[in-house]
Amino acid sequence: MIEIVKFRLNDDVRPEEFLERNADFQQHFVYQQEGVQRRIVASGLDGAWIAITWWRSMKDARQCQSEQSTSSAAAGFTSMLDPSSVETDFFKELPG
Repeated sequence: MIEIVKFRLNDDVRPEEFLERNADFQQHFVYQQEGVQRRIVASGLDGAWIAITWWRSMKDARQCQSEQSTSSAAAGFTSMLDPSSVETDFFKELPG
Protein backbone atom coordinates (compact mmCIF):
# COMPACT_ATOMS: atom_id res chain seq x y z
CA MET A 1 0.00 0.00 0.00
CA ILE A 2 1.36 3.42 -0.91
CA GLU A 3 0.21 6.55 0.89
CA ILE A 4 0.84 9.90 -0.81
CA VAL A 5 0.28 13.09 1.14
CA LYS A 6 0.47 16.38 -0.77
CA PHE A 7 0.81 19.60 1.20
CA ARG A 8 2.26 23.10 1.50
CA LEU A 9 4.12 24.53 4.44
CA ASN A 10 2.71 27.35 6.53
CA ASP A 11 4.03 30.73 5.36
CA ASP A 12 6.26 31.20 8.41
CA VAL A 13 8.01 27.80 8.08
CA ARG A 14 11.43 27.66 6.44
CA PRO A 15 12.19 24.48 4.45
CA GLU A 16 15.28 23.77 6.58
CA GLU A 17 13.19 23.96 9.75
CA PHE A 18 10.58 21.65 8.22
CA LEU A 19 13.20 19.10 7.17
CA GLU A 20 14.57 18.96 10.73
CA ARG A 21 11.08 18.43 12.16
CA ASN A 22 10.30 15.88 9.44
CA ALA A 23 13.43 13.87 10.34
CA ASP A 24 12.31 13.81 14.00
CA PHE A 25 8.77 12.80 13.02
CA GLN A 26 10.04 10.08 10.73
CA GLN A 27 12.54 8.68 13.25
CA HIS A 28 10.45 8.90 16.42
CA PHE A 29 6.98 8.27 15.07
CA VAL A 30 6.63 6.90 11.54
CA TYR A 31 9.38 4.29 11.72
CA GLN A 32 8.00 3.10 15.07
CA GLN A 33 4.68 2.15 13.45
CA GLU A 34 3.71 -1.40 12.64
CA GLY A 35 3.91 -2.20 8.93
CA VAL A 36 5.84 0.84 7.71
CA GLN A 37 8.33 -0.11 5.02
CA ARG A 38 9.74 3.17 3.74
CA ARG A 39 8.99 6.91 3.72
CA ILE A 40 10.38 9.82 1.70
CA VAL A 41 9.56 13.50 1.32
CA ALA A 42 10.16 15.70 -1.70
CA SER A 43 9.58 19.33 -2.57
CA GLY A 44 8.27 20.70 -5.83
CA LEU A 45 9.48 23.76 -7.68
CA ASP A 46 6.26 25.63 -6.87
CA GLY A 47 6.39 25.20 -3.07
CA ALA A 48 4.34 22.02 -2.96
CA TRP A 49 5.59 19.00 -0.97
CA ILE A 50 4.78 15.30 -0.92
CA ALA A 51 5.38 12.55 1.60
CA ILE A 52 5.27 9.02 0.23
CA THR A 53 5.00 6.11 2.65
CA TRP A 54 4.97 2.43 1.75
CA TRP A 55 2.87 0.29 4.11
CA ARG A 56 2.50 -3.45 4.43
CA SER A 57 -1.30 -3.05 4.50
CA MET A 58 -4.10 -0.51 4.58
CA LYS A 59 -4.83 -1.62 8.14
CA ASP A 60 -1.31 -0.55 9.19
CA ALA A 61 -1.70 2.82 7.44
CA ARG A 62 -5.05 3.47 9.14
CA GLN A 63 -3.64 2.48 12.53
CA CYS A 64 -0.84 5.00 12.09
CA GLN A 65 -3.33 7.73 11.21
CA SER A 66 -5.24 6.93 14.38
CA GLU A 67 -2.11 7.09 16.55
CA GLN A 68 -1.01 10.43 15.10
CA SER A 69 -3.66 12.22 17.14
CA THR A 70 -1.86 11.38 20.41
CA SER A 71 1.77 11.80 19.31
CA SER A 72 3.75 14.95 20.16
CA ALA A 73 6.18 14.22 17.27
CA ALA A 74 3.21 14.02 14.88
CA ALA A 75 1.67 17.21 16.31
CA GLY A 76 4.93 19.10 15.82
CA PHE A 77 5.15 17.89 12.25
CA THR A 78 1.56 18.64 11.26
CA SER A 79 1.66 22.09 12.89
CA MET A 80 4.07 23.13 10.12
CA LEU A 81 1.63 22.22 7.33
CA ASP A 82 -1.04 24.46 5.84
CA PRO A 83 -4.12 22.40 6.82
CA SER A 84 -6.13 23.61 3.82
CA SER A 85 -3.51 22.16 1.47
CA VAL A 86 -3.24 18.62 2.84
CA GLU A 87 -4.50 15.86 0.53
CA THR A 88 -4.02 12.15 1.24
CA ASP A 89 -4.41 9.35 -1.30
CA PHE A 90 -3.77 5.62 -1.11
CA PHE A 91 -2.65 3.40 -3.96
CA LYS A 92 -2.33 -0.33 -4.26
CA GLU A 93 1.11 -1.32 -5.52
CA LEU A 94 0.86 -3.60 -8.53
CA PRO A 95 3.31 -6.38 -9.39
CA GLY A 96 5.58 -5.89 -12.31
